[in-house]
Amino acid sequence: MGTRINETLARLRSESGLTQEEAANHLGITKAAVSKWECGQSMPDISLLPAIADLYSTSIDDLFGRVQEPDKESINAAYQTALALLGEDYDAGLDYVRQQVRENWTCCDLLRMMGAALFAQIPKLRGFNGGLLEDESLQCADEAERIIRRVIDLSPSGAGISVELPSLIRILLWTGREREAEKLLDGYERKEPNLQAALLAQLHREAGRNEEALAVLQRALLVSLLEAQSAMAAMVPMVDDSRLAELTDLAAALQPDKTFASIFPTLMPAIRLQQAKNLVRTTPTDAVFRALDAFADALDEACDAMSNPVNPSIFDKVEDMLWDDADDEVTCARSKGVAELRAAYVSTLENDRLWDSLRDDVRFCQVIARISDSPKARR
Repeated sequence: MGTRINETLARLRSESGLTQEEAANHLGITKAAVSKWECGQSMPDISLLPAIADLYSTSIDDLFGRVQEPDKESINAAYQTALALLGEDYDAGLDYVRQQVRENWTCCDLLRMMGAALFAQIPKLRGFNGGLLEDESLQCADEAERIIRRVIDLSPSGAGISVELPSLIRILLWTGREREAEKLLDGYERKEPNLQAALLAQLHREAGRNEEALAVLQRALLVSLLEAQSAMAAMVPMVDDSRLAELTDLAAALQPDKTFASIFPTLMPAIRLQQAKNLVRTTPTDAVFRALDAFADALDEACDAMSNPVNPSIFDKVEDMLWDDADDEVTCARSKGVAELRAAYVSTLENDRLWDSLRDDVRFCQVIARISDSPKARR
């Protein structure tokens, strides 16, 4: 840890302008005890640590030389490093994540990013086949689960469970623990609107704190939009054609331009592809290909929004929840995310037997080329 506690105690006492005898009197102990601490011959009793920290106007963490939690910039850098290492050399990446977790076991924000990095890696590893995990994918899931559960434990008033719940539930399902997932979800469904944000904003406004009121309302509005679009995305494969058309209209209304599309850019491509899938068995091929073209258009727009996101001005008070200004690492991560999204859709079209009747049509190859991440393939 660097400086030993005896050296720290001697330095803090000196900086406070106290003699050993004065420090001892404040703490209700003998001067000899203080001397032994500072010479490294003994350690303070644990019950005295709060009083010592108060006496020297410091914290218990500082007494032991504990490093401050990393700032947002450091956390983002660690996340990007983890993603890069995991993608290039899984074992090296896993060692890096473990080190970060070990050194920052009390930093909720960093742990959240490390858990997210591991979770994103699971489908790419050996042993991931759509069923129960095996081999590397199972090991990665175990590591991610440990971190995610720690984030939940550290998060105040249940905030962690709402943020980390989808990832944790997915891991439980991937590892055959459906009952545990059901128990975790039991009672979680919200059956009525949450008006707390509006009430809190009203209190701020009545006290003349308009900026604070706006921040509360903007955060609540953004969360509501994300929840609505997430629910819509989950509904897409479950509804009939008429309801799917209604979902399309609602999605278009909720993201009327690129600004709002950047909040949840993958919603519209998912809807458009489902519309094409619903047509493939019962509709003339021309109509199916028109639907596939609409899907490709939506995917292009989504990828553009992911590559060059624009924050809606209505959320200027909560920009911490939106895309940050891009540096080279963020730009690279965005490009990688776009490439992975395109590759996932290419794989869906190439491997789903639903499209077998269209594979000999040149237009199907054109759709594949259009949605591919390869510039050569798209020409």
